[in-house]
Amino acid sequence: MRRRLALVFVALAVMLAIGFLVPLGRSVQSQARLRALAGAQADARGVATALAAVAGSTGELPGVAEVEFVLHSFDSSDLLVLMADGSLIGSGPADAVAVASAATGSVVAEVAEGALAIVPVTFGGEDGELVVTAFVDDDTLREGVGSSWLILTALGLIVVLGSVPLADRLAASIVRPVQDLSDAAHRWARGDLSARVVPGGPDEVAESGRAFNQLAERLTDLLVAERERIADLSHRLRTPIAALRLQAESVADPGERDALIGDIVHLEGEVTALIEDVRRSESAEASICDLPAVVAQRMGFWRVVASAQQRTVAAEVDETRPVLVNLSAAEVLSVLDNLVQNVLAHTVAGVGFTVSVGSAPPRLTITDEGDGLPSTDVFDRGSSSG
Repeated sequence: MRRRLALVFVALAVMLAIGFLVPLGRSVQSQARLRALAGAQADARGVATALAAVAGSTGELPGVAEVEFVLHSFDSSDLLVLMADGSLIGSGPADAVAVASAATGSVVAEVAEGALAIVPVTFGGEDGELVVTAFVDDDTLREGVGSSWLILTALGLIVVLGSVPLADRLAASIVRPVQDLSDAAHRWARGDLSARVVPGGPDEVAESGRAFNQLAERLTDLLVAERERIADLSHRLRTPIAALRLQAESVADPGERDALIGDIVHLEGEVTALIEDVRRSESAEASICDLPAVVAQRMGFWRVVASAQQRTVAAEVDETRPVLVNLSAAEVLSVLDNLVQNVLAHTVAGVGFTVSVGSAPPRLTITDEGDGLPSTDVFDRGSSSG
């Protein structure tokens, strides 16, 4: 697109240069022709005026000597006088006589290889008429035209070549904001919700950039709100599930109890998977959190669950001393929830546990008061306790 816009601007520059310089060149050519013809007419009229003055002073038709003298005074080799008796004095083109004889009045006639300025002079009737001609060749008619065309062509090339970088810059100023907007849209499509654009370029393109930023902000707010609602709903499900598990554990029939507990564990796993899926969808911006603050906030929920099983819970968490970890709050909660659920699932009711947070290095530790594992063989691959 940038290249096409640049070519369009260059084409416009070429059209403007041609539209301006070609008429200017034609005007220069016309002015050169008019200048040359005006000079020829001035010479012919000058000779005619001089011959009339001679005739007025002598009262006779100018003779050959007078005509030659007048022509010599003008110092031009292209002046020709057609005498009344048909004789010629001076020099001119081969067809000058025929053209001059057919002309009526002062005219400019086209002849071979140039133009002819014709001025008739009448002395006392048709028998006393002389015709003065001045010839201008084609080179004189085009004098200076060639150099003028070269100058105009060079000027046109300078204008066109100079327009190329300007056209490219102008095209870039239009294309770059559009490309930035497209890149931001693709980044959004790949899941980068932080993608924004800096509005720029023409007013219409800049307005599109501002509209995209507003849309992105609105969608981000909606996604965050939706995740919070889903996460809150999922966390709320844990409390009734924990209560349901306590009730299932009080069932007397071991088979029914194990079946109920298995179904509840499966349901709890599905809820946990839902929570973790929502947490994984969160933006990477909140990738650092305060470990003691997150753990202390979550322990209120687990104290309620533990008290229902007559368990004691101790939390060794100092919220006044922040301990920053390179994890999001959702990831810390997932670890804490899994560890506490292991204690509740693999120890009998009434066994207490302690949750502690250390700072050097940052660590989260959960210890319980149960009997522990029956044997260390359970850590061996393929082994079991019974």
